[in-house]
Amino acid sequence: MRTLSLTRAFAPPAREGAHPDAEQTARARAALLVTALLVDVLIVATLRDPAMFRLRVLDAFAAINMSLLAVDTAVTLVFMRRRGKHYERLQDACIVLETFTIVVWIQVTGSVSSYFLLIVPSAILGYRFFLGYRAGLVTLVGFTVFHVGAFVLEALGVLRIAGLFVRDPGGIYGVPAYRFAAMVSILWTYIGAFGFANWMFAALDAKEAQLREVRDDLERAVAEQKPGRLTGATLGDAMRYRLGEILGRGGMGEVYEAIAEDGQRFAIKVLYGHLAGNPTVLERFRREAEAARKLPLERVAAVHHVGVASDGTPYLVMDLLRGEDFAATLRRRERLPPAELFPILDELAAALDAAHDHGIVHRDVKPQNVFLVEGSGVRLLDFGVARLEEGLGLTQTAALLGTPGYLAPEQITGTASDIGPHTDVFALGAIVYRALTGQAAFAAKNASAAAFEALNYDPPAPSRLTPEVNADMDAVIALALAKKREERYARASDFARDLRAAFEGTLPPDVRGRAHSIVPPSGTPPGDATLAS
Repeated sequence: MRTLSLTRAFAPPAREGAHPDAEQTARARAALLVTALLVDVLIVATLRDPAMFRLRVLDAFAAINMSLLAVDTAVTLVFMRRRGKHYERLQDACIVLETFTIVVWIQVTGSVSSYFLLIVPSAILGYRFFLGYRAGLVTLVGFTVFHVGAFVLEALGVLRIAGLFVRDPGGIYGVPAYRFAAMVSILWTYIGAFGFANWMFAALDAKEAQLREVRDDLERAVAEQKPGRLTGATLGDAMRYRLGEILGRGGMGEVYEAIAEDGQRFAIKVLYGHLAGNPTVLERFRREAEAARKLPLERVAAVHHVGVASDGTPYLVMDLLRGEDFAATLRRRERLPPAELFPILDELAAALDAAHDHGIVHRDVKPQNVFLVEGSGVRLLDFGVARLEEGLGLTQTAALLGTPGYLAPEQITGTASDIGPHTDVFALGAIVYRALTGQAAFAAKNASAAAFEALNYDPPAPSRLTPEVNADMDAVIALALAKKREERYARASDFARDLRAAFEGTLPPDVRGRAHSIVPPSGTPPGDATLAS
């Protein structure tokens, strides 16, 4: 379960959604400003009783607030209907004007007792949710500076306490200790409103990403419950296999549970019929079998036979694994503590090292391709888009293959010659990030946006999302997710080793120094500053 922390409540977001439409925002702001002007006119017109109200103060209030609101309205309608170069600065200036006019009304009606104090948390919440983190922060700072300034001027005798009213409130409202305590409480209300809004925004954003992930997996699970097109069919010559229920579908084919003539159970992957005539896909299918056969049996699902059905469709006969993929584990658990993740990471890293030692780059490492076998460790699956060192020709046409959210920058740019073991290390770093924090490192709503994030943004430091991660672990994960491939780990097992050492507080100084050349000692990736601006 996540905890509400000050870090999470006040830190800038790692990513914000799309900016609200400038035209619609300008119209909405102008409508609110005109409404505020009308309310001020009614206030000035109805509070003209000199026995109760100081007319000089009322007229000063009207002159200040009405003129500032009129300027604010004009700027909004003329300059803020399009997002130009100075849009954010103009928005900041308008927010400052608005906070000042509200504090003026609060001060003249009682800086520590005005009913209009209720407006402030609503304004902070509204600006944070609808205009973003920066607008919410400017609103908080504006209210805090102007309100504290008014309080200090009252304490110095420059401004009259509740100056609008003829009768002095006196009593407890004039006691300095009470007024100070009330002002501190008010400021905490302001800060609390912003912190709550920021934390809620981050929580909703994380839940939305999780719901997208669950929706995608649910759609796949529903599809997998349907009988496969070959359920009940028999494949093979020397050994016959009868296909049963479908276990899953992928980009190239379907996987069925099958029973051999001797009673043994296997998993059989059958290429989609419409792809059977595509030479590139056939070569990729062959490579999956070749890659699996090269690697130790404890690292992959062993391939026992490669065959061709009577209709010309290729198929692979593989071990039938019992358990669940890592994606299912993360959906069920949300995130894993480091001590529970490390054994999985060690085995997965060993599988990747074994592949790399045999000249194989997986290129589609993701939780769905990591299978946790009941009682017998971890298997790396689906080498269908793997790059083999001796087959660079196919690599040129497959350079962009993989899964957004786990693609390394060199996969996105299509630089095939740059793809190597460090490409899989990047994906492994993204898996570790997801497992430790419960959030995807690059969790945009569509594939192109996720690819853009992987190229240009760094995710927030994991320690900002879970207290079980320390600054050294932030640094090690950032090395695995480095944009430049030469800055990443060359071997997956080195990444797993250093992450465990970082958790235990024994990270070698030279590794820490290399990591901090990418990540400041605070543990905040440099990309966070870019996203917050």
